[in-house]
Amino acid sequence: MNARRYRRSPRRVALAALAALSLAFFGGAGAPALRPLGVAVAGQTPAPIVYVYLHTETKFAELERVLRKKLPALEITVFGRFRDFEEAMAARPPDAVVGINALLVSQNVPPTLQGFRGNADWETYSLLSVGDAFEGSDLSGKAVGVVDLLGRTATQAFVSKLIGGAEVKVKRVTKREDLLPLMQLALADGIVTPTITVRDITERSRLPLRARELTAVHVKLPSVGVRTAAARELRELIINQFRALDPTTNSLLGVDAWRIP
Repeated sequence: MNARRYRRSPRRVALAALAALSLAFFGGAGAPALRPLGVAVAGQTPAPIVYVYLHTETKFAELERVLRKKLPALEITVFGRFRDFEEAMAARPPDAVVGINALLVSQNVPPTLQGFRGNADWETYSLLSVGDAFEGSDLSGKAVGVVDLLGRTATQAFVSKLIGGAEVKVKRVTKREDLLPLMQLALADGIVTPTITVRDITERSRLPLRARELTAVHVKLPSVGVRTAAARELRELIINQFRALDPTTNSLLGVDAWRIP
């Protein structure tokens, strides 16, 4: 009997491999069928959807990668621009939102967990300027740079409140590292930023910067807000996931711990 007659041709080998691959993907005896992303298996609760809009020292993509790893029971999306966050809120409302307290209030999401740094649940912002650009009591008409925290109108009101109600020209940027160039290029008379970031900005700049801490306003630290429409079991899952975060991950979010307010 000629053994060569029964040798499988390369074409037959390829077809057999393709058939096995199709079986694995589309189901068959002994092979589990794959399901579309985000669709729950029967008997299982879908992962709660959580949107994160925070400006920290961590890149947005890196923050999302870490949070997805550390919060495996949640479907995490981190946004780098307010407009993208706002559009997602309208198109696909999440179960929870993570952001500064003012963001949650603006989106009608009640804070469920409050971030703490040490024993405080708030921080101050500071006004940084080149030389004496903000000397005197009348700041009206000055150009002030700030990270876009809440959208155009609400961010304008936020900055105005920080500096005592003055009608300034707010120049919004999408990330913290864009603040310093505003002053370097003379596009703004100064910037407002969390006081905790002043030292880093000053060290990176060669400008003669002056910092004035705006102590009259205490800005709440990041919060986790679960929307009222979320089911009770989802609410408890979200709370438990965030409260179990390790110190390193919490620091990426700008807090030391989460507490129920």
